[in-house]
Amino acid sequence: MSVFSYEWKKLMVMQRGLLYILVALLAGTVWLAAADRPQNSAMEEYREEYEWYLERLDGACTEEKAAWLEQEAQAITEARSTRSQSQESYYSGQITAEQYERQIAEVNTVLAHEHGFEAAYRQYLYICENTGNRYFLKTNGWAGLFSAQTLDFPLFLVILILASAVFCSEYSCQMDALLRTAAQSRKSAGSKAVMTLCAVFALCGGLALIRFAFFGIKYGLPHGEYPVQSIASFGSSTKNISLLAAYLILTVLRCFGSVYLAALLLFTSVLVKKYALTVVIGVASTLIPYIGLSRQICYRLPLPLPFLLATGFLEGASSVEDSLTGEPIVTFSERSPQELLALLGLSAVCCALMVWWVLRQNTNCWQTGRKFVRRRGAAALCLLVLLSLSGCSAAESANGIFNSSSQSVSETYSVIYDGQTRRYTLENRAAGALTDLPLSPLFGAFSDGEFVKAVYMDAPYIYYMASRTEQYVDRVGSYNSTATQVSIVRLDTETFEEQVIFEKITDSGRSLLGIDYTVGDTWMFLQYCYGFFLNSDSLFFITNDGITEVSRTIQRTQVLDIPTGGNIAFDGRTIYFINENSLLTAYDTKTHKARPFRNAVAYDFCLTDQGLYFINRMDSECVYLCGKDGVGSLKISNDPALSVGYDGKKVTIILKSDGKEVVFEPRRYGRSKHPSEQGEKSAAEG
Repeated sequence: MSVFSYEWKKLMVMQRGLLYILVALLAGTVWLAAADRPQNSAMEEYREEYEWYLERLDGACTEEKAAWLEQEAQAITEARSTRSQSQESYYSGQITAEQYERQIAEVNTVLAHEHGFEAAYRQYLYICENTGNRYFLKTNGWAGLFSAQTLDFPLFLVILILASAVFCSEYSCQMDALLRTAAQSRKSAGSKAVMTLCAVFALCGGLALIRFAFFGIKYGLPHGEYPVQSIASFGSSTKNISLLAAYLILTVLRCFGSVYLAALLLFTSVLVKKYALTVVIGVASTLIPYIGLSRQICYRLPLPLPFLLATGFLEGASSVEDSLTGEPIVTFSERSPQELLALLGLSAVCCALMVWWVLRQNTNCWQTGRKFVRRRGAAALCLLVLLSLSGCSAAESANGIFNSSSQSVSETYSVIYDGQTRRYTLENRAAGALTDLPLSPLFGAFSDGEFVKAVYMDAPYIYYMASRTEQYVDRVGSYNSTATQVSIVRLDTETFEEQVIFEKITDSGRSLLGIDYTVGDTWMFLQYCYGFFLNSDSLFFITNDGITEVSRTIQRTQVLDIPTGGNIAFDGRTIYFINENSLLTAYDTKTHKARPFRNAVAYDFCLTDQGLYFINRMDSECVYLCGKDGVGSLKISNDPALSVGYDGKKVTIILKSDGKEVVFEPRRYGRSKHPSEQGEKSAAEG
């Protein structure tokens, strides 16, 4: 058996290297299939409507295409206005059903591709910023392909395992001394190094090929010859390359980064001769700059990390506006091709020197210069620090009733909000005792920027969202930086123990070694959040722009197409809201499907344990009750109402005629007497 065949069997079979590679490929495929979400959900949700516009717009933006889009925008705006007026006239009884259907049929002809137009017009607004290098095309496939701006952890772990075990397995049984005395010691070491580097290169290339095939099959990757600026993440780039060429460049850079990391681990393992220490050094050299340094600095370091990320080498410059002076602050400057080539050349030289040193140390001329090299290597390793660890909390189930238009209530506790002091108080409904939220007496004592934004209740837990703004002083200069942190805290009402289950920095102006940078753009929406609810799978944050769903496992965000102008209700799985056609609608968070209730044209509504109380616009705005599935309805009040709410025990109606408040105990749907008399009686007693 040849030396290469022996080393192959030892590394790939006996040390399970081939198994680790296959597991990494499988894990990468499963992760893509499970975690992928389209960058532009409207393009996929309304694919046929969007493709109708794309057939007419595909390619560069011309004056004819721009004029046609503007005409479409004006026609759709007028049609929406006509539809709204027709609905108002029909709901108020000014026109008949036949007239309404005829008008709506005419309007629907214009609005046949309404949702597809929204996606196409947003793409048009982006292209208008620079029509020279931004083209119309279906972007979800390319955007997903270029979205990998984080470290590929399955690839990283397999490289750690493979490269660290090559020589450390021999050191652990003191086989290295015997191998160095053999005539073919250098050939054996060379076979190990080449095999490891080739395996790592093939693994990285295989993962890149899987990503290309996945997005090509799921979304399509059309027009690879179009400029890379057609994708929003590269919009500010000045590099004149195509989409396909950009992906090939990124793949080559990532493959080189993988080989560079493997060479660094081989070098470290021969230097320290300890498996655990080699792994720690490999993790620290990659994750410390990944977590602790800004992208501006990372992409200037001759380390494997910038090549493993790679995307920043093709991105353009980005900046944010200083909130005090209004001046732009550069957060990331574009890397020129010359800078990339210089960093690549320096890293390639370092990689080659490390491989040469590994081979030199594994020859039978091992005595030459050994102590000197080891001292130099040990001095270099002193610059590394240990990796910081972070934890996560487990998920819980949520089955409470939530209405955004009223404060959260359970059987034992209710939440009181003081609008003047902007403070929340927890009230024990049986004893009447009041407890401030949060429980800590030091909350807000040292900062005016610390307060509770919203509360969600799901017995026996109470969740509250706390926002805290902190200021820092740069030790290098006098620049004052700020960071806003939003946390969701779970309070157990039985033990009064608190636990943070979610925490993010929404924006941060920082300074490191005199270099200013900003992080936290992904979570900026949390600053404008005024309500939230959750279940075991996701967190849902309510803003004026819609509802943002955040996965509790992988922290992926998705904006749901749910208007938030009215009440938002939630029962642990289904979100209830009133859509743009005034129809009460249920959105299933498991299937991600919205189902409007055709028999429930609502002005306002609230969710209770018994069903949905809503103000029926089709019946003089009287209050009705229907089941949570929207089936059937029962008239509750004969008087027109302005609003309807639920406080956990009673349903409250504000009458339209005189503004009086009518309160009654909710009854089980389909089993109650007409409750309007009881409601007026309860109000009189109150």
